[in-house]
Amino acid sequence: MSRPLNKDYRAADFQQLSQLIRNHPLMKTTPAEQLPMQKLRSPEYRTKCVMRASLDDIAQGINLYKLQLGGDMDRDRDRDKAETVSFAAAARKSAKLAATPFIKVLLRKTPLVVLFERRSMTAEADSEEGRQVLADNERYEQLLAGTDKSRRTVDSETQTISTLLKSRLVNTERLRTDQVASYVSNFEMFDTYKDLEASTKSVQVQGAQKMEVTTYRVGGVDQFVEINKLPSFRLALMLTMRILASNVYEPEQRRFRNMTPPDPLAEDVKFKYRLRLLWRLSAPSPAARARQAVTGVSFCPSNGDIMAVSYGIYTYAKLGKQPGSSPGYVYVWNIKNPVNPERCYNYPVPVVTVQFAPAAPQLLAIGLHNGDVQVRDISQPEDQPPLASSQRSSSPHFEPVTSIKWIQRTDGDVPGEPDMTPFLAASQSGAITKYQLINSPHLLGFQHQYFQRAEAELEGIPLQCPAQRVPLLANRHVQCLELVLDPLQTDFYYVLTDEGTMYKCSTNYPLQHLEQRQVHETPAVCMDFSPWSPKLYLTCGSDWCIRIWLGGILLPLITLHHHLSPVHCARWSRTHSTILVSLSRNTIDIWDLRNSTLKPVSSTTIDAQIDYTTFCFTQCGRSLAVGNEAGNLLMLAFEDMPFPPHFQYRQLKRALFKALALDPDLLQQVKSVGSFNYPGGDKHTAEQ
Repeated sequence: MSRPLNKDYRAADFQQLSQLIRNHPLMKTTPAEQLPMQKLRSPEYRTKCVMRASLDDIAQGINLYKLQLGGDMDRDRDRDKAETVSFAAAARKSAKLAATPFIKVLLRKTPLVVLFERRSMTAEADSEEGRQVLADNERYEQLLAGTDKSRRTVDSETQTISTLLKSRLVNTERLRTDQVASYVSNFEMFDTYKDLEASTKSVQVQGAQKMEVTTYRVGGVDQFVEINKLPSFRLALMLTMRILASNVYEPEQRRFRNMTPPDPLAEDVKFKYRLRLLWRLSAPSPAARARQAVTGVSFCPSNGDIMAVSYGIYTYAKLGKQPGSSPGYVYVWNIKNPVNPERCYNYPVPVVTVQFAPAAPQLLAIGLHNGDVQVRDISQPEDQPPLASSQRSSSPHFEPVTSIKWIQRTDGDVPGEPDMTPFLAASQSGAITKYQLINSPHLLGFQHQYFQRAEAELEGIPLQCPAQRVPLLANRHVQCLELVLDPLQTDFYYVLTDEGTMYKCSTNYPLQHLEQRQVHETPAVCMDFSPWSPKLYLTCGSDWCIRIWLGGILLPLITLHHHLSPVHCARWSRTHSTILVSLSRNTIDIWDLRNSTLKPVSSTTIDAQIDYTTFCFTQCGRSLAVGNEAGNLLMLAFEDMPFPPHFQYRQLKRALFKALALDPDLLQQVKSVGSFNYPGGDKHTAEQ
């Protein structure tokens, strides 16, 4: 029969354990020994149960108590219930009389006893201490010199317990510098700087900030110029500048790449049609900033981060008396480095237009003010000559080349070179020239069209003042201002002239046009097809109007007129079918056909004193590159724009029908055309 578990059996066990500890021989001391200790102890210390015993003694006493307690339990196993109850009552009574039911152990730190100590007897040989040790060793050897005074020594290896991880040779003394005056004669200075010539130049980093760079010449030759000609150094410099520019323009670059799109579930969504300036691309050349305007912008088809910008003359009042004295530039920019261009091409005449090749994105066609056309490979170093240039025998015109468009090859092209795509170039002389790349430093070109001035009333808008006959033979040819390819039929192209007329031509029928229409009363400067309709296009001109046309209908569907100034450029949005952007003198307007056709939904002015020249959408269509006459290219981002509709063509058709509700006859003609979207309902963006 096991011992019954009572409530206070632990108190009885502690009482017995305390009695055994008090009866232990170590706890028995004489009163004479206790008296000095009692005088040193504080009142708080006397109330505590303190014993001077080791942990081994305490553990041994507890084990002995357990053995004794176990023997007592065996002897009392057969006792009756009354005795058990009486024992428990006595235990509870004795537990109340106990002062401290727990054992408190006080641990003290013993004094440190040094049994053996041997200090290091080594020193570094190069130090002062080491030299003294060597002198003492030599003196000791001298004292022990002789046969009777020699002492036997044995060399043996020892192993230390801890591994030495650091030697004294690693520690170096602190360097001290002092300023000491010295005298140098003129002859010594001449000999020193005979082959050393220093030249300090100031380089403009950004805006008004300048940085001074000191270069040295050895033997009269600037070593930095020679190093800068190395292709490896240029590549390393370009990558370094990209990394440094990302530290400053990292938020703007993320916005350009659309890494932070708007949240469609946000509660505070507002449609403000706002344009935000990301950065400003300024030409590093002082002449390009002061005298040259941005005349053309073209994005690389395969890499949207790369763009080519041409600098030349936009206003003829600034051309001067000597056109040849005004230089031109073509810079290839990368958004990874918005501070400095990665390719720079200089020309003695202004540059009018640039255009990348869709089939070969590394090829860049450049149109100059004197009528010349060049093709460059931007993958090659900028000091390399052009890949091909036009010659006067095939292009005898001296007027500026206003527009260049690359076209697909046809059966009439030169055989044997399937990868070399031809391109068309429009000139202010009224000629359209077709150029072909061949295995030669010259372009193979021939005249494709040569337009005459219109002498009769044309289809389209009626003119208030009919065109007068020009008696001079020198003015009988119109000026070609814009050239646009048809989005579906690649052999068709359209040409806008200074008379406000539009010519429809084909590459298969040279020297004649297929259609002629009057689209503006004054020069027409821009034309763009809708990305969601191959028949819907817009035109803008100097008569302050933007007109929207539909193929097969002679009259314009919608006429947008707001500012009393010429419209320099207008294009359809690449993300919204009902939104278009126009450019006036110093205002960027955003039109939304769903809201209103009387005024734009927003007008943005960044540089009020500087006129804008042209603009171009990025490949994604959510950013805008705008050039001005000061030589700056403004990179703008669309903010607070409405979300693109899921059915773009349906939304566009609904907006056109709403705008034509007050003209039933024209609305009926539009409905008779039927569906005017792309086959299959796909989106198509023509090359800008």
